[in-house]
Amino acid sequence: MSMRIITMPAASWLGARDARRIITHGLLVASALTLGAGCGLLDTNQPDIIEPGGLETPEGAEALRVGAIHDFGFVKDGDGSQVGTEGLVLLTGDMADEFMHSGFIPSTVEFDQRLLVPNNSSLDDVFFRLHRARTLSEGAATALEAFALDPDNNAGIPEMLSLAGLTYIYFAEDFCSGVTYSSTLNDQPVFGPQLDTQESLDTAIARFDSALSLPAIAADPNIEYLASVGKARALLNKGDYALAAAAVASVPTDFQYVSEHGPSPLELANAIFIYGTGGSSGSISMSDVEGGNGLPYRTNNDARIPFLDTGELGLDQTTPQFDILKYPDQSASIIVADGIEARLIEAEARLQASDVPGMMTILQDLRDNAITPALPTLGTPAGQTDAIDTLFTERAYWMYATGHRLGDMRRLVTQYGRNVNTVFPVGVYLRGGDYGTVVNFPVPQAEVDQNPNYDPSKCDPTKP
Repeated sequence: MSMRIITMPAASWLGARDARRIITHGLLVASALTLGAGCGLLDTNQPDIIEPGGLETPEGAEALRVGAIHDFGFVKDGDGSQVGTEGLVLLTGDMADEFMHSGFIPSTVEFDQRLLVPNNSSLDDVFFRLHRARTLSEGAATALEAFALDPDNNAGIPEMLSLAGLTYIYFAEDFCSGVTYSSTLNDQPVFGPQLDTQESLDTAIARFDSALSLPAIAADPNIEYLASVGKARALLNKGDYALAAAAVASVPTDFQYVSEHGPSPLELANAIFIYGTGGSSGSISMSDVEGGNGLPYRTNNDARIPFLDTGELGLDQTTPQFDILKYPDQSASIIVADGIEARLIEAEARLQASDVPGMMTILQDLRDNAITPALPTLGTPAGQTDAIDTLFTERAYWMYATGHRLGDMRRLVTQYGRNVNTVFPVGVYLRGGDYGTVVNFPVPQAEVDQNPNYDPSKCDPTKP
């Protein structure tokens, strides 16, 4: 067995002793909420609870991997019991133009109305859960490298590095430019550095590069595709379009890496199904031209984003409830990365290379072959502005309710020169008052108050 060093900042390292404290909750429920590619941990034997002192073993390292998978899926997709975190998919969809909040939780209404403040309880929850997923996945990679029986053939190591890379992408796409990255060491907090968006993306790319450089990446091609799509997503956010397209050139269109869900208990259910269906009991509703600038998700009647007009008001008894039918039941999986995203990245690289016909060929091929029955033929864009609109609309419909849209709306401003007030919902808010000016998540007040490395001048949630 050869020894390799997985490079990561000291503040991100999670030792086995510290991981013991974090793993307990994850192990209790990880056997029902997991990530997988084609098939996942739902199809495998799960490790039992590992006693303290047993983490520095092959079984303990695998337990860390299972716990990391659970925490990653939980913060991304949320809690179907409606008493825990709503998750990034729901909260970013609220702040973007995907969902209207039809429930009554004030902290979630702030996301939907773009009036989010640092002391928001839902913000606090999702911020620290995302950091927990980050440190646990990095710690699991370290543990597997040290204790797995055959690390050169253990695909869990690059898988954990890839999930860690995705957490940095989520911080970069969803939060202000100026996130602090802390962890624990020997049961004590280690206040980490404050990274701007580009530095967070660079860190994500470093994680994916580490994953792709390991011999173990050959043990499972799906993990190689996961790392490739993740790297390309980070490069796309940096504006490195050609490099992003090159990163996914070998990813097949039918590849999927998904977060899996189960019917029981409810905290393991698909949260978008739980929140987004049920007529008068629903608490998110499919938007349509929200705030004047949102996409026509309902009026386009696109087969990729089915919905039901319930004819009722949601749980708040104010918002019309349009049930979201993309996820047909509470066991439905949610895509983390897939081959369709890879093709969309290639299409954007064609757009950036002034090859609009090449972009349209890719987009039409997806419409013809990636869904049954095939979608109608796209019209020829009238010019560059129309071509950009076409690409981002296709991205929005293919990746609806997967946590991509907020980042894309920010890119329309930062990379394509659009004005914020022409991209984000504006004007009168359905519940009364007006939309605010926030376009991403601030660092929560609890972190601001405790981390001496936090500089408030570097985090402006009104700047894309």
